[in-house]
Amino acid sequence: MKSLIVMVAMFSMILTAITILKHQSSKLDLKIQTANDLRNKLQYDLSFLKSEWEYLSSPRNIEKMSNIHLKYQHGSLINFEDFLKILNSKVSLK
Repeated sequence: MKSLIVMVAMFSMILTAITILKHQSSKLDLKIQTANDLRNKLQYDLSFLKSEWEYLSSPRNIEKMSNIHLKYQHGSLINFEDFLKILNSKVSLK
């Protein structure tokens, strides 16, 4: 009889431990699922932001925005001989 009580007590402790472990395991599964959902959302947001950045930094869009917002005038480049004359005149002023 004594051994039967000991066996029932051991059996109930083992079942309690299994129940606690199963509960802890399910809590960890929920945390893992939440972390995976967050990772997937962040990957989606990152890919969206990359595509937005590619559009915003495209040469066509930059040209369009600069034409709208910047008031610039086209300039012409000087030729090499004129550059040397300007450079020589600045050197001679020193």
